[in-house]
Amino acid sequence: MIPRGCATRQDWIAGFVQLAILIVALCLATMPLPSELIEKSYSQGFYPVVRRVVTGWSSQINLVLFDWLLVGGVGGTVGWWALSLVRAVRLKRLRMFMRPAWRTLVIMAVVYIVFLTTWGLNYRRQSLGTRLGYLENRVTVAQLEKLATVAVGRVNGLHDATEGESWPQLSDLPDRLGAAFVRIQRSLGVLEPTDGLMPRRSILTPYFRRAGIDGMVDPFFLQVLVNDTVLPFERPFVAAHEWAHVAGYAHEAEANFVAWLSCLEGDTAMQYSGWFYLVGRLLRVLPGSSQAVFASRLGPGPRADYASIRERFNRTVPIVQRNASRINDRYLRANQVASGVASYGEVIQLVVGTDVGRQRWLSLE
Repeated sequence: MIPRGCATRQDWIAGFVQLAILIVALCLATMPLPSELIEKSYSQGFYPVVRRVVTGWSSQINLVLFDWLLVGGVGGTVGWWALSLVRAVRLKRLRMFMRPAWRTLVIMAVVYIVFLTTWGLNYRRQSLGTRLGYLENRVTVAQLEKLATVAVGRVNGLHDATEGESWPQLSDLPDRLGAAFVRIQRSLGVLEPTDGLMPRRSILTPYFRRAGIDGMVDPFFLQVLVNDTVLPFERPFVAAHEWAHVAGYAHEAEANFVAWLSCLEGDTAMQYSGWFYLVGRLLRVLPGSSQAVFASRLGPGPRADYASIRERFNRTVPIVQRNASRINDRYLRANQVASGVASYGEVIQLVVGTDVGRQRWLSLE
């Protein structure tokens, strides 16, 4: 906003720069960009450089930088508006609200542009399914049931194989699963794979617990934040999912697919975590009669593990969980993920409809 009265040349320049920032942010939010262009110039060009630079220093810092950004941003905004309110009331000039309102819009636009630059444009890259030759006609009930037969068998067998073993802590996962994650990235054509990053505990953890959120990636500093109440056998998959986001797989189904592949590339415990997640997803998409059949085939150990997860989610606060899901759905749709939160389950399509996915289970029939 250009000040009235004695506006200087600098005021006019600042006003035009702020207006330009708003226009750029609006264009980026609304204009469709070719996914092939984003894939080549950003996801495989600019982003790997950004990721290497950002994670190179953020991974060396013990602080959870997103916490500081959140507290500083919210605290600064509230304080700034409070001072503006006091000043406006004292001077009886309500139009003084226009300046902080305008600047708040500009700051939000800057944050949005930074978000897209540091990570967010990965939402608009070419889909992993397209790059892997996904065929929709492969995804049939018969194929899903074949996959379920293999997956349930693997879960039962791997549970028996891991019984008595100690599960890794979150801090152990970069060493335990990181190499497998790097190998999977290379197999998917990533020229500069990212390492497995240390999962961190955020001040948002109490909210994560009540909302049923397992983790998130800080899109500005690319640190991995994980709800430390996830169960031991969930940890490998949850960490690998967030690592996949850092690697540039923003779409939830793609992050789940990369996490599943990474777990299958790891040791027995890691494999159990990956297959365990997939069985849970499969039981949601199979016809009702098939769900009952395959659920009945689970051994007592896996059944107890699924019961533990239900118990964990029973400790969420329903209204907080619903609102968190609604916010996440709107966030995903705003970033051009048309299916919103339903995109998490679309991992099944990649497992069944791509050669890379099918190779992992057809040989186990």
